Amino acid sequence: MRKIAYRPYLFLGLAFLCLFSIPQSSTERMRGFFVCSFAPVWRGIHLLGERSLFLKELPIAKAKEESDLLAQENQLLRSQIDNVREWLLSEDRIQSQAQLLAAGIDQPLLQRRNEALSRRIALQIQSIPATVVFREPASWSSILWINVGEKENRQLGKRVIAKNSPVLSGTSIVGIVEYVGEATSRVRLITDRRLVPSVRALRGGEQNRHLVDQVDAVLFALERRSELFQSAEEEALCLQLLARLKTQIQRIEGESYLAKGELHGGSCPLWRARGQKLKGVGFNYDFADEEGPARDLRTGMPYDASRKKQDPIPLLRPGDLLITTGLDGIFPAGFPVALISKIDTLKEGASSYEIDAVPTAGNLDTLSHLTVLAPLS
Repeated sequence: MRKIAYRPYLFLGLAFLCLFSIPQSSTERMRGFFVCSFAPVWRGIHLLGERSLFLKELPIAKAKEESDLLAQENQLLRSQIDNVREWLLSEDRIQSQAQLLAAGIDQPLLQRRNEALSRRIALQIQSIPATVVFREPASWSSILWINVGEKENRQLGKRVIAKNSPVLSGTSIVGIVEYVGEATSRVRLITDRRLVPSVRALRGGEQNRHLVDQVDAVLFALERRSELFQSAEEEALCLQLLARLKTQIQRIEGESYLAKGELHGGSCPLWRARGQKLKGVGFNYDFADEEGPARDLRTGMPYDASRKKQDPIPLLRPGDLLITTGLDGIFPAGFPVALISKIDTLKEGASSYEIDAVPTAGNLDTLSHLTVLAPLS
């Protein structure tokens, strides 16, 4: 009878035991090293699949495309910041404040709005642009890697890229940094179920400005695509209607901060998730805050007896903008996250609403250029 050799199995077991005993910090560094090494190849394959370029043209095309896109992103970010500054300091803003005061809106409310916008601007000025360099197929909808890390922190002389640094696409929250390497960092996306930002519904105000930005983007694109129209008259009519729609949206006044809750994704670490749907839970307005009184879950009427004469306000509507509250201690307050797409029917005895939402950043599967903000703490 042949003797069974146990030594190879013993060595294999010891090898697995050693692998499982490696500290997490060491495995994170090893993972970051392999991602950094493989990133150029991944980008080349990705670019080859999308652009149908020859392999010999990849390095030049890749460098030029990334340089052009990064310059466009930086220019867009500077333009957005300048627009917010001008909005704060313009005569229209001063006149708007005067009208609100005349309508009975107290000065502390206006001061809170200005302070919130100032904090957002300060964070965006100190932000760092980044490019997506790698996405694992097994965690495509949960994790991506960007090309910035400790090296950029040393160059700036301050720690901007750190654990829990918020990550934006444009002005919308898309995730947080969960690991920082020397030249790369790992980002967990809001479509992952383990990331749960605290948000609240906003109706009017920033919601309208977000819609105006989208209309502006469509106008900008159509003005340069005359071939899409059958005639010059059709093109002029389409642009005129969009411009009129933009004007009508800008005329809508007032804003309401309503139900608060939490968002989470539905993706698991197994290839790509189907769709970009986010789930919202715990949405209610049971406690008064600086934005208004507590309100009844079903009717929207305030609980405060002195405010009973006010009209009821639905706590949630499809299309409401969900912005961060800052209560989670990770994401700064006031940044867009998602738009409500569906409100589940309120069950008997339920104390809160459940909703579906879609990210305001659009399709997170195609993210390429992002912005990293400094962490809150």
